[in-house]
Amino acid sequence: MSEPSSAKSFLRLLEMSGIVDKEDLKPAIQSINQRRKETGAAITANSLSQHLIESGLITNWHAEYLLSGKYKGFFLGKYKLQGHLGTGGMSKVYLAEHKISGHLRAIKVLPSKKVADKSYLDRFYLEARAAASLNHPNVVRIYDICQEGNTHYMVMEYVKGKDLAEVIDEQGPLQFENAARYIMEAAEGLRHAHERELVHRDIKPANLLLTEKSSVKILDLGLALVNQDDSQSLTVLYNEKVMGTADYLSPEQAVNSHNVDHRADIYSLGCTLYYLLAAHPPFPDGTLAQRIAKHQTEEPQNLAEIRAECPASLIRICNKMMRKQADDRYQSAIEVKAALRKFIASGEYSGSIIIKESARYNPAAIVDAGDAKPVADPGGLQIDVGGSGKRNVDGKSGKLNVRRRKKPVPKWILPFVIVLMFILMIVVLVVALQNLQ
Repeated sequence: MSEPSSAKSFLRLLEMSGIVDKEDLKPAIQSINQRRKETGAAITANSLSQHLIESGLITNWHAEYLLSGKYKGFFLGKYKLQGHLGTGGMSKVYLAEHKISGHLRAIKVLPSKKVADKSYLDRFYLEARAAASLNHPNVVRIYDICQEGNTHYMVMEYVKGKDLAEVIDEQGPLQFENAARYIMEAAEGLRHAHERELVHRDIKPANLLLTEKSSVKILDLGLALVNQDDSQSLTVLYNEKVMGTADYLSPEQAVNSHNVDHRADIYSLGCTLYYLLAAHPPFPDGTLAQRIAKHQTEEPQNLAEIRAECPASLIRICNKMMRKQADDRYQSAIEVKAALRKFIASGEYSGSIIIKESARYNPAAIVDAGDAKPVADPGGLQIDVGGSGKRNVDGKSGKLNVRRRKKPVPKWILPFVIVLMFILMIVVLVVALQNLQ
């Protein structure tokens, strides 16, 4: 259908879509008509759509499609789609609202080119049901696996918040305690999955969601490896390439992604911890093949060289998680959680660097006091060092100025000085009166 040329044609498309109930629409129409009478401004398709967005009746995503002349595809089974959350290699994810309860859910829709193969669908349902059996606060829940015509989809928990890749992109490297706590919560979620013989195989910052309550939930367990002995796994049958993300891929997974165990997830989680502390993956440079090769043959840059005040025990934990040989790593997510819990309880991070930014985080602006390299940061970046001093990166000159933090003035000094001055004034008055006599 052609794009709406007027408010009336937009309304007709809206009614055909079924997004908004007529009774709910009436007050909004009356309101915009009243505004037109008061201002004399004409009502256009754009102004009407904006008014409906402000009224909470439609979303920006709805308006975009309606204004392009589309009115179909806003419903999927019991759900009204509200917007597009993201697209992956295997699916598209939408925000949806249950038509009766009003609960928000995330819906993952399989690509149509895959569902034509019955063996693919059978295996998808088997593996998705295994993932749906997980019920843990640190794992995004899968509530249902559905079919609507030729559309097959999973109904998942909708998590308000941001993934850790977005958090680092906006804020820079995390404080040490927060990084340890987030990875500890992810390890607890992995423990739950591993005990049920599910291996995630794609642990990375983008698959760890930080909720509004600052807890971590693991995303994308819907196509995990059910168990290592299953030669009929969906990814074995339909993915001849490396399964996982190169920057966080364990050495053994690059060789054979279908014959790995839970320790591959521990390696990827260690790479994720490295990312949270350094604001870049262990091997950030090179082609895809080069980065995969580095995971097998090279050691990443020492975290102490990137952040001089990073606690040694946290570095040791991260390094052990990223050992090349699976036997040299922590052998379970429980061990990872225990090590991180011990680190947090120790308080070793108490003197850690807190990064304050005046604008967007600039990775090039992080320098150590002994390595004063010029940086380009127009806004300037100030780093507070717990109790030891203050480092200031001058955004104009790019020079690093180190100045010691002055010791705070004791709180009792000011009252003492006031009392002393008061006593001196009394003494002066007494002496003056004696002289007059």
